Amino acid sequence: MEKMFKYAINLVLRRKFRTALTSLGIMLAVMLMSFILFGMTDLKNVMLSEIETRFNPLDLYVSGQDNMSFGGMAVAPTKDGIKKEETVLTEEIKEKIQQISGVESVEPLLFINGLDMYLEDDDTPYPMKLIAASDLPGNHHIFKSFYGDKDTLDSYEMFVSKYVVSFFETTQEDIIGKKIHAKSSSSGSFFSAASKSMIDKEYEFTIVGVVDTGNDAFWVNNDTALDILVDLGGYDDGADYISNVGYFQLYVTTNEGKTKDIERYIDEDLKLFVISSDTILGFIDTFTAGLTIALILFGSISAIVASIGIVNTMIMSIYEQTREIGIIKAIGASNTQVLLIFLIQSSLIGLFGGILGLSVTFLLMKAIDPFIVQTLSTQGFVDIDQFFHFQFWNAFIITMFSILVGVVAGIYPSMKAAKLDPVKALRYE
Repeated sequence: MEKMFKYAINLVLRRKFRTALTSLGIMLAVMLMSFILFGMTDLKNVMLSEIETRFNPLDLYVSGQDNMSFGGMAVAPTKDGIKKEETVLTEEIKEKIQQISGVESVEPLLFINGLDMYLEDDDTPYPMKLIAASDLPGNHHIFKSFYGDKDTLDSYEMFVSKYVVSFFETTQEDIIGKKIHAKSSSSGSFFSAASKSMIDKEYEFTIVGVVDTGNDAFWVNNDTALDILVDLGGYDDGADYISNVGYFQLYVTTNEGKTKDIERYIDEDLKLFVISSDTILGFIDTFTAGLTIALILFGSISAIVASIGIVNTMIMSIYEQTREIGIIKAIGASNTQVLLIFLIQSSLIGLFGGILGLSVTFLLMKAIDPFIVQTLSTQGFVDIDQFFHFQFWNAFIITMFSILVGVVAGIYPSMKAAKLDPVKALRYE
C-alpha cells in the first residue's frame, strides 16, 4: 500500500503544471462551497444573536392576525388552510390575557401609518412613515439602549431611534428638545392606502429621548397615538377606535417557566397569533437552512465542472503512462492495485485543490471581514466585532467533499487503466 501511495504521488508531481491547473477547478469549487457554508452559518449566528439580544425569551407578542405573513402567498390558498379568523384586540381580550396564571404584564402596542416625519428646520422627510406607540419607559429592555433625561413619555412627547439621529445628520445631545412635525402623506404608506380624512392633518412632537429599536424610528405613548388615530379615522374617541380596530399587538411579559404554557393557551384556546423568540428563531433557522441547501445545489455545478477537468487529466495521464502500467502489471500488480493507484492520484488532486481553496478562502475572509462588519453595523446590527469565523468542522466536510469529487471523477479513468492488457500496454508507443 505504501508503494502505491508513493507511485501515485510521483504521478501527481510528474506533471506539476497540469496538476495545478486541474486543482484550480477544485479550488474554485471549494472556495464557492466554503463561502456558502461559512457565510450562511455566520449569517445565521449573527441573526440569531441579534434576535436574542432584542427579544427576551419571556416575552410574547400577541396579534389578532398573522404578522409573520409578508406580502403575497407562496402557494394557492385553500379554505382548509384557514385555521383562525382575525380577531380585534380589545380591552376585554387584554384583560383576559392579564388574568392568565404566569402573566406578569400586558402592554398594548399601537401603530400610526402614513405620516411624513420632519425634523424642525429640515424639509426632508424621514423615509419611514410609521409611529409606534406604547407606555413602556425608555430604559425598558425592549429599547436596548436609551439616551435622555426623561425616560417616560407625556402627551405629544417622542422617543426617536438612532437611525433618525443619523438620518438628520445631528447628534443625540442636539436632537433632544427639538420638534418633529408629522404631516399627512398623500401617498399613504406600505401598510395603508392614503385616506381622504388624512388630508391637511399635522401634528407636533417634542423629542425627549433617543432609543435603539431597530426599524421602529418614532415612539409616542398610547394616549397620544389614540388621539391621533381617532382624529385621522373619524372615530368618537379612543374606546370607539379600540372596540372597532383594536390594538396592533399586545406585548406580554411572562414569569420564567410559564412562557410555553401561556403561548400554547393563547394560541389554542384564545385563537390568537403569538410571536415569541422561539418562533422567530425557528423561522430564521428554516430560512437559512433552505437558502443554504439552494446555494449548495447551485455551487455543485462548479464541482461538476471541476470533476470533468480531473477526468480529462486522468485520461491523459493514463495514455502517457500506458507502458508503465504494462510494466507494473507484468511484474505482478493486480487490476485492483492499478485501480487504487489512479484513484489515489485523483483523490490527491482533489485534496490539493481542497487545501488550496480553503487557504485562499481563509485569507479572503480575513480581508473582507471588516467591510462586512461595517455594513452590518450601518444596518442596525450591534455588538459585531467579527462576521466570518473559520469553522473547522465545515472545513473538514469541505475537504472530504473535494477528495470525494476527485475519487468520483477518477473512477472511469482508473477502471480504464486497470483493464489494460499488459502485453498490449508494453507494445504501446
